[in-house]
Amino acid sequence: MIVKKASPGLDPGDNLRGLLEGSDITLQEYDEDRPLADQVADASVLLTRSVPVTREVIDSAPKLRLIQRFGVHVEAVDIEYATARGIPVANVPPDRSGGWSVAEHALFLMLAVGKLYRQSQASFATRTVGLPLTLGFRGKTVGLIGVGRTAGFLVPMVRSLGMRVIGIKRNPGPGEEAALGLDWLGGPGRLEEMLSQADVISVHLPLVEETRGYIGRREIGWMRDRAILINTSRGPIVDREALFEALLAGKLMGAGLDPWWEEPADPADPLLRLENVIATPHIAGCSVEARIEPARVVWENLISVREGRPPIYVLNGGVVSDVG
Repeated sequence: MIVKKASPGLDPGDNLRGLLEGSDITLQEYDEDRPLADQVADASVLLTRSVPVTREVIDSAPKLRLIQRFGVHVEAVDIEYATARGIPVANVPPDRSGGWSVAEHALFLMLAVGKLYRQSQASFATRTVGLPLTLGFRGKTVGLIGVGRTAGFLVPMVRSLGMRVIGIKRNPGPGEEAALGLDWLGGPGRLEEMLSQADVISVHLPLVEETRGYIGRREIGWMRDRAILINTSRGPIVDREALFEALLAGKLMGAGLDPWWEEPADPADPLLRLENVIATPHIAGCSVEARIEPARVVWENLISVREGRPPIYVLNGGVVSDVG
């Protein structure tokens, strides 16, 4: 059985190849110099990330039995056409793809912004002691935009700091508020209410058409003055120019940003020069531990497909992963 990496940058630790050693499954690398549709004729499984898996690609893979995202958020896959063709599309859910690592990183970004990490480092150059004065988090409110499993990992972390936690999600169910340990949980119609109460806003949404630019000028205007915005989801969910203006004007205390709008980010990007921005190069889910478990999930699905059993964590039928 041939498994095709359908995007560059998958499994940089090559953990999957190690798990497949000695099996009859062949793992093929992605060729960046050729269209994906020209590389999939013999593939039974496509491992995806950012390169579009279009109708043309699917039609070019007559042996295709699974489209597998090597992570949580499935982007640029024609799921509707795959479904029509009877091809399952699966992901690795947050609790098996380092969702806890992303939550840890969101906490790190929140603390780094509030504790004025960059400004503190600058104090060494001026031999200043005891400054700047930083933000205390006890008694403050965290607002979660999108309350799936990753945000669920963050809740007890910020609770341990003595913080209040509120959130919104697309379809909040009965009993979820108490089960997740939230002070309240509402639908999208309560976004303005949530933003007006939160001292820290943490974004946990997948990037789809309706979430592109979800946080814009209007939404930032609803936020408390000197609030902190944390994004560990996808860059385009936040309106870049609106964020830059709010940071420059002091409307927001700061922002912690892991994904960028175009990756890799331009080192000359003016946002990176702002001292109230803490940025990391899309590493929230890149802990050593978080790299190994997704490979195990993918390996499990490859074995299932080879043996004629249904894969797990299928998004277009069967077990559906809650990504917020």
